[in-house]
Amino acid sequence: MISSFLKNQSTSILGATFILVGAVALPSSATTLVGFSTYGNMMGGMRVTASFLDGTAQTAIWGATGKETGGAFGSGWSLIQSGNSFDSPWTLSNYGQGMTSLVIDAIAGNALFDIYPYGDNLPQTEGSADGWAFEPLSGQSPNGWAYSDPIDISLGDLFGTISLYWGGGFTGTMQFRADTDSGSGYDPVQPSNPVVRNAAPTLYFSLPTIYEGQSTSTTLYATEPGEDTVAFFLNGGNLGTDFSRSGTRSISTYLGFFADNGVHLYTAQARDEDGLYSNPVTSTLNVLNVAPTLTAFNLSNDTIYEGQDASAWLAATDPGADWQNFFINDNYVGTDWLTSGTRSTSAYLGTFADEGEFTFIGQAQDKDNAFSNILTRTLNVLNVAPTITQLTQNLRVKTNEWFDFGAAAIDPGIYDLLTFDWDLNGDGLFDDFTGLSGQWSFGQEGTYPVGLRVSDGDGGYAYGSFTVDTFAPQPISENPGTDTNTDTDETIVEQKIPEPSSVLGVLAFGAFSMGAVWKRKR
Repeated sequence: MISSFLKNQSTSILGATFILVGAVALPSSATTLVGFSTYGNMMGGMRVTASFLDGTAQTAIWGATGKETGGAFGSGWSLIQSGNSFDSPWTLSNYGQGMTSLVIDAIAGNALFDIYPYGDNLPQTEGSADGWAFEPLSGQSPNGWAYSDPIDISLGDLFGTISLYWGGGFTGTMQFRADTDSGSGYDPVQPSNPVVRNAAPTLYFSLPTIYEGQSTSTTLYATEPGEDTVAFFLNGGNLGTDFSRSGTRSISTYLGFFADNGVHLYTAQARDEDGLYSNPVTSTLNVLNVAPTLTAFNLSNDTIYEGQDASAWLAATDPGADWQNFFINDNYVGTDWLTSGTRSTSAYLGTFADEGEFTFIGQAQDKDNAFSNILTRTLNVLNVAPTITQLTQNLRVKTNEWFDFGAAAIDPGIYDLLTFDWDLNGDGLFDDFTGLSGQWSFGQEGTYPVGLRVSDGDGGYAYGSFTVDTFAPQPISENPGTDTNTDTDETIVEQKIPEPSSVLGVLAFGAFSMGAVWKRKR
C-alpha cells in the first residue's frame, strides 16, 4: 500500500519511491474511464522503453499475446502481464546487458496507472475504483521508481507513466504489482500537461587544463523538456542517472590521476528515460608537462689532492611518468629509465692532474625535453709536494777532485714544472746550482753536506741531502833521484793526480740535465 504522503507533489526520491502528483485543471475534452479491471491483452500500443549499462536503449510496443495476456519483447528482455492488473503481477525478465531503467508509457495504450486504494481519505477519481501502486514482489527490486504524466481527470491518483531505475543494472526476473485502468475510444486517456515526448535532452560539459601528476573531475549537465530522469555516459561508459524530473540534471565523475602529459578526448551523451539521446558533445582535457626538479647533486668529496679521482651523483623527481637524462656542465652523463619515484645516476669526473678550484653545473631533462633547475658544486683540488725518487749517495773523494751529483723526482701534478735547487756550500741556501745534475769539488779535507730542494712552483717542496768526505792525495815516489840541491839529501817523490770522478756515487738518472745552471765558475 501507498501511504498518504503520496498526495504531496514531489520531484525527488522519497525513500525508494519518487512520485509526481498534483491538482489538475480539466480540459474541455477529458478522459473517460470505461473499465477499472484492465487485463494484459487490453493495453495494446503501450510503449515500453528499456535502457542498459552500455548506453543502448530499446523501445518495444505492447501487444496481446493471448486471452487476458499481453507483453512487450525486446532483445534479451521482456515484460508481460496476465490477468487483472489489480491483483495479477507483471513479470520483467532480462538476460542481456544490465538494465538501468524501464519506462512504461501507458497513455500510448489508452491506459493509465491507478495508485490509490480505498481508505485513509485518499482521493479517488470517478470511475477508477480501487487502485494499487507499484510494489515489488520478487527478484531484484529497483533502487527507485516514479509515476509521472498526471491524467487530466486525476484527483492525484491517476498517472500515465511509471519509471523503474537500477543503479547497478538489473538482470534476471522480477515480479511486481501495479494497477491499470482503461480509457474509452471516444475520450482516450490524456495527460493534464502534455509534454513533447520526442525531444531529446541537451547536454553540455567542459574539461580543465591540468599538469601531469594531478587528478581531475568533471560534471555533465543536461536539460530535458519532459518529466524524465536523465542518464549520463562518458566515452561509452554509464556514469549513472540523475533522478530529478525537472530542471537541470547533472552528474559528476572522477576522471582519475594523469601521470603524464598529453591530450585526452572525452565524448559525453545524455539519455532520457524514453530512450532519446542528446547530441554527442566532445571536450578536450589538456595535461601539461612539468619540468623535473634536480633534488641532489653530490660530489664524492668536496676536497681532494691532485692526482686523485672524483665522481658525482645526481637525483631528480618528476610528477610525470618521465625518464630522466642528466648533464654536468652541459655534457650528458647518463639516463635513469624509471618513470616514477626518484631517478638518479652516477658520473665519473676523472683524475685531476693539477691543483685548482673546479666548478660543476648539474641539470636533469625529462623525456619531453623540459630542463630542471640547476645545482652548482665546487671541487677543490689541493697541491701535492713532489717526491724525490733518486739522489746521489754519500761520497768519498779527493780534495779538488770534481765529483758528479744528481737527482730525480715525481709529482702527481702532471702540469707542474719541477725545479732542482742545490746547496753546495752548506750555508742553508739553495742558491749554488739549479738543475737535475752537475759537478762540484771541495779544496779542503773535511765532510761537506750537500742539500737539495725540489719545488713544483705551486708551493710544494721536497728536500734531500747527502755528504761528501774529502781527503788529500798522498805523494808517490816512482823514479827516485838526487836533488841537485846540494844542501839536502831529501828525495822528492812525484805526485800522481787521479782522473776526475765520473759517475761515482750517483744512481741511474739517465742523461744529465742540459738546463743546469752553475752558480760558481770551475
